[in-house]
Amino acid sequence: MTPRFLLGAALLWWGWRTGHYFTGALLAVLAEAPRLLRPRYELGDDDFRRIATLCTIIFVALLAWLFASAEGARTSYAVLTTLTWLPAVLMPLLLAQQLSSAGRVPLSAMFRYIRKLKQRQPSTPDPAVDLLPIYFAVCLVASSIPNRRDAFFYAGAALLVAWALAARRTAHVPLGAWLLSLGVAAAGGVGIHLALSAAQASFEEWVSDWVLRGMAADAYRSTTDLGSVGKLKTIDSIVLRVYASDTDQPYFRLLHRASFTSLVGTTWLARNAPLAPLQSQDDGTTWRIADGAAQRKVRIVTRLERGKALLALPPGTVRIADMAAASVRRNPLGATEADLGGDWAPYVAEAGSGVDGYAPPLPEDLHLPERERAEFQQLARELGLPGLPPAEVTRRVHEHFATFAYSTYRERPVPAGATPLGDFVRRSRSGHCEYFAAATTLLLRAAGVPARYATGFAVYEYSKLEAAYLVRARHAHAWTRAYVDGAWIDLDTTPPSWSAVEDERAPLWETLADFVRWAGFRWSQRGPLELGATGIAALCLLLGVFAWRVTRVKRAAAPEGRGAPRRRQEGADSEMYELERNLERRHGARSPGEPLATWTSRVGRMLDPATRQALHDATTLHYRYRFDPAGIDAGARRALRAKCRAIAATLD
Repeated sequence: MTPRFLLGAALLWWGWRTGHYFTGALLAVLAEAPRLLRPRYELGDDDFRRIATLCTIIFVALLAWLFASAEGARTSYAVLTTLTWLPAVLMPLLLAQQLSSAGRVPLSAMFRYIRKLKQRQPSTPDPAVDLLPIYFAVCLVASSIPNRRDAFFYAGAALLVAWALAARRTAHVPLGAWLLSLGVAAAGGVGIHLALSAAQASFEEWVSDWVLRGMAADAYRSTTDLGSVGKLKTIDSIVLRVYASDTDQPYFRLLHRASFTSLVGTTWLARNAPLAPLQSQDDGTTWRIADGAAQRKVRIVTRLERGKALLALPPGTVRIADMAAASVRRNPLGATEADLGGDWAPYVAEAGSGVDGYAPPLPEDLHLPERERAEFQQLARELGLPGLPPAEVTRRVHEHFATFAYSTYRERPVPAGATPLGDFVRRSRSGHCEYFAAATTLLLRAAGVPARYATGFAVYEYSKLEAAYLVRARHAHAWTRAYVDGAWIDLDTTPPSWSAVEDERAPLWETLADFVRWAGFRWSQRGPLELGATGIAALCLLLGVFAWRVTRVKRAAAPEGRGAPRRRQEGADSEMYELERNLERRHGARSPGEPLATWTSRVGRMLDPATRQALHDATTLHYRYRFDPAGIDAGARRALRAKCRAIAATLD
C-alpha cells in the first residue's frame, strides 16, 4: 500500500521542516532499509506488545521531561514538541513490522484496552494492521507542528500525498481526471487554510482583549490587587536569570520595568508617556537609552511572551548591549519594550549611578485621587511632612512604614466607607508590596514631593546550580520613585521580611522542579545539533542492542530469490473470480468502473430466484474475504467455495 521510498522522503521532509536534518536522514535510512534486506523474523503478539510499550514509555518520558521544564503558559510547548518527535518515537514499532514475517502489527499491541477485552473475552477481534500508511500520516502531521509559514510546506505536503495516492489510483480512472481532482482538492485546502488562519487571528485578538487583559506586563497600565493577594505571588516559574557577582548584586537588587503616574480605582496608569522607537548603534545589538558613563554591568536572560518583553533594568541604565532585537521602544517613564523573538533572550544592562533617562516631574506626579486625598493629606499633617526638605520627607515616610507588617492576605474585609489604601494606613497596617508602594507614593505627594509608582522584580535568590540569581514570577515587586534634590531615587518601604515570607510558601518540590527547569533552559539555549564522537558511539550502541534483540527472535523461512518476500493479496484465491469469467461469457462483461456487487445484481435478474440469492450470498462472502481486515473463518470460506461451485454447475 505504501510505495517504496515514500517513507524515506516523508522523513527527510520532516527533518527539513523541523530543523532536525541529521535525525531525519537517519530515520529515512532506517525506514527504507528493511525493504532491501532479506531476513524476516517470527515476531509474536507479545513481541509487538513489548516494542509498543517501549514506544509508549519513550513518549511519556519525553512529554514529562518537556512538561516539567516548560514554565507557566509555555506548557503547550511540551505537548507540541513531543508530538513533533513522534516519527522517532514510533520508529521501533515500524521496524518491527517491516522485519517481521507477518508484515503487520496486531491492533492489541497498540491499545491496552483491546488486550483487556481479549483477556475477558478471547473471541474479541484483534485485526492486524499495516502501520506504514499511518506512519506516513504521522510524519506529515509532525512536520507541520513547527508552523514555519512559507510557500514550500503546503506544496511539498501535497506532492507527498499525491505520491502516496498515485500508487492506489484505480486503473479505469483517466490520469487527467485524477490529476484535476487532486488539483481541486489541493486548491480547496489552500482556501480552507486561509479562512482558518483569519478566524484564528480574530479569535486570538478577542482573547487578548477580553480574557488575558491585565495578565501580561503593560507599559501603560498596572492593575493592582489592593484588597486581595497578588496573582503573581502564587507562581514560582522562573522569569529572569541574573548573572551578577555578590559585590554587584546590591546595585541590581531592584530591576525596574515600568512606572505609572495616575491612580484610578485600583489601577495605575502611565499618562502622557508614549513608547518611542530607539535606534541601535552600528553593531545592531547596542541601544543607548540615556547619557552618562557606565560604571557596572549585568547580564540578564529574560523569558519572552510572544517574542516580546518589557525589559527588567537596574536603576541608572544608560546602555543595553548584546541584544539582537528587531525593535526597541522606550517611554519617558523608563519602560523599555524589546521585540526579540523566541522563548528566552539575553541582554547586558550597563548602568551608572542614580536613575538616568527618566522624565522630569510632571503635574501628575503630585496628583492625589479624589477618594484618597483627605486621608493622605491628614496623615501627612500628622507626620509633620508639609514644608520639610524632600530628603527629610522620604526619611520620615520610610520610618513610618517600617512599623507596618507584611502579609499577602487581608484578615478582614475593608470597612464600609473606607478604601483599601485608607484602611491599610489607618487600621490594618499590614499588606503586600502594592499597598506599601501605592501608600508611599500618595503620602509623598501629599507632602509635596513628586513621586511615581514603579514595578519590576526584586533580585535576591541565588542558585549555585546555575551560578545565577533566579527571579520568579512571585518576586514581582512594587516600590516608589521619588524626586529628591533634583534627581529620582528608588524608595522601597515594604518590610525586608517579605522575601522570607514568600519563600516559606514555596512548594516542597521546587528544588527538583528547578533542576528540570535548568535542564530545559540549557536545552533551549543549545546550538545546532552536533553529536560528536560520543553521541555517535551512543547511537550506534543503541542500534546494536536493537539489532541483537531482533536477531534473537526465530528467523522466518525466506522464499527463493532475492529481496523480501511479497505478501499475497488477501482473497486472491477466491472462487468468485472464476465464476465471474463464466458469467461474463454467458451474460456479458462488466462495464468499466462498474463495482462487482452492482454487476452481479444486474446479472442476477437473468437467473432463477434460487441462483440469484446464491450469487448475492457468494458476492457478500467474497467482499468480506477480499476486504475485511479480520478476514473470514473456515466455515465462511467453505461456504464461499460451495456457493460459487453450485452456481457454476447451473451454467453448464
